[in-house]
Amino acid sequence: MKKAIIVTDLEGISMVDSADMMSDDGYVFACRRLEADLNAAVAGCFDAGADAVWYIDGHGGGGNLDPANVDPRAFRIPDFNDPAIFDGCTAYLEVGLHAKAGTLNAFLDHTQSSATVHDYCINGTAYGEFAQGAAYCGAYGVPFVMVSGDRAACAEAAALVPGIACAVVKEARGRNKAVCIEAAEAEKKIREAARDGFGRAPTIQPWTVSCPAEIRFHFHHTWYCDDMCAALPHWTRLDGRTMAKTIDRVVTYRDLNLG
Repeated sequence: MKKAIIVTDLEGISMVDSADMMSDDGYVFACRRLEADLNAAVAGCFDAGADAVWYIDGHGGGGNLDPANVDPRAFRIPDFNDPAIFDGCTAYLEVGLHAKAGTLNAFLDHTQSSATVHDYCINGTAYGEFAQGAAYCGAYGVPFVMVSGDRAACAEAAALVPGIACAVVKEARGRNKAVCIEAAEAEKKIREAARDGFGRAPTIQPWTVSCPAEIRFHFHHTWYCDDMCAALPHWTRLDGRTMAKTIDRVVTYRDLNLG
């Protein structure tokens, strides 16, 4: 069986070109574009010979996709933290990626939360959400084969995973604005990148972290750290704005995150 897992986010979706499209009337349009980009990636995987495609509605805890608008061949994953999702999985993809916090000229750059998180590190090296997904699937021997998003997000992915297929659908102008390619062209690029990445999965090395691994969050303000330390007493506070934990191995996505 050849199965693909596709995780979605919203900031890197095609035709989403301003920060206010994350809410209000623009959000509805962004969600429809999210469905179109996801369907393009699903089609690309099946073009390349996938037997099954599973997907995660990954932005803000879900609720962005209308399942009725998603390719009926695709199966929605109810729990991303269930390692059983990787049974029979041969490739992992992300649609709508954004760059890590602090990236210059990256559309809506952040890691987890633009309001609270200043930096995120694994074993002392700063990474973004791309690395979290890569480390999670990599722990199960699954390569990260394709990503779509703005130019900065795709450059971040390509630097971490050699050979990953990238679909650049826009380019940031500062942080809160972007110049997008046309919708039809974006969908074409996403479908082609998904087909290419899935087809080359056996040649792309899974990305893994050395364990035991230190996971560290550095917050913008001390009171954010106060709140998180109170909620997660098993973490260690390192200073006013930083907390860390050590994991023996990666079992769930939550291990790499605030869990």
